[in-house]
Amino acid sequence: MRSIYSERRLQLVFGVTMMGVMGVSLISPIFPAVVEHFEISERQVGLLVTAYTLPGIFVALGIGVLADRFGRKVVLVPLLVLFGVAGTAGAFAPDFRTLVALRVFQGVGGAGLVTLSITLIGDFYDGPQRGAAMGVNASVLSVATAVYPFLGGVVGTLGWYAPFLLFGIAVPIAFLALFVLDEPTPETPVTLREYADRVATIAASRETILGAFAAFLAFTLLYGGVITYLPVLLEQRFGSSSLVIGGVQSSMSVVVAIVASQTGVLVKRFSERSLFTVGFFGYGSGLLAIPLAPDPAWFLVPMALFGLGHGLVVPTVQTFMTTLAPDQFRAATMSLYNIALRLGQTLGPVSFGVVYVFGLDSMFFASGIVAIAGFFVLAAGFRFRPSDIPRRDSAP
Repeated sequence: MRSIYSERRLQLVFGVTMMGVMGVSLISPIFPAVVEHFEISERQVGLLVTAYTLPGIFVALGIGVLADRFGRKVVLVPLLVLFGVAGTAGAFAPDFRTLVALRVFQGVGGAGLVTLSITLIGDFYDGPQRGAAMGVNASVLSVATAVYPFLGGVVGTLGWYAPFLLFGIAVPIAFLALFVLDEPTPETPVTLREYADRVATIAASRETILGAFAAFLAFTLLYGGVITYLPVLLEQRFGSSSLVIGGVQSSMSVVVAIVASQTGVLVKRFSERSLFTVGFFGYGSGLLAIPLAPDPAWFLVPMALFGLGHGLVVPTVQTFMTTLAPDQFRAATMSLYNIALRLGQTLGPVSFGVVYVFGLDSMFFASGIVAIAGFFVLAAGFRFRPSDIPRRDSAP
């Protein structure tokens, strides 16, 4: 049987996924350079994250509804073009205010990319093939997340503006989507009222709420701590360059990629919800260890712990949320995950910035405690029993 990984439509989906995680991780290593160039504060630079992630909170559900009602391609292609054009234009921003405004437009374009890539996999594949494709997509996402900070750090040595030019890659991917992406055969349509009632029912379920909470907290910790303020700590305490900052961030994502690649094996033994609940211990231990690192090399330890948590949480939350989404409502249902993700990305830098007034060390210690508290909230919410772990009776 022909491998699904050789199919151009799946390779295109991987490309869309890579664009979807490019928006922040690519430019985070040059935040100190942006602070210096535009003469702004370390807290202000967090607006580059907030401006990008905030639009997704308001437009993600609309994107999902449009994709369910009118087709995936008609929504995906314009989003890719907007993401690429607005992102590239940031390299030519004459002032910080203009750069922030361009990030808002880019955030609208990027709001549905990862969600639509997951939705398309659900459209194209069933059974074991869907699980295999989801696992590889999670690995692609993790590898891209690992590479982008390092790539951004390398390119950032040319100037603060240089990483923004790489966002233009999204435009040729959009044109490829016009010719490569085949729309799935639509099911019998339901009325708009029936559609809205079903999506509302899914959104109100306990499983959806807890899955969304896990996604929200995970990306609050990631974007507030590792993406936004870890570069500030490395630059202030050790005078680290953008290259070193990107390398430290990438080390975390390498661990994420390794752990995520084992998702298919892990979910045969444990439930998705138990895996992403336990993952918050990894977040907590990594964040608590960050202030204790005596030099940049030692940051590999807390980054590995944080990466272990993120590798357990993200792909299993995605898989868990996908099981809640019937085919005809998948894009809108997965948009609920995206809204939680974007809300975490947006509030992460803001909430960390509030605690920043007490010092960088206090900020990371507090976030570690919050992460461990997240474990107990999820465990109580799911009301774990011994029978929940392992989930299946299959042999290892």
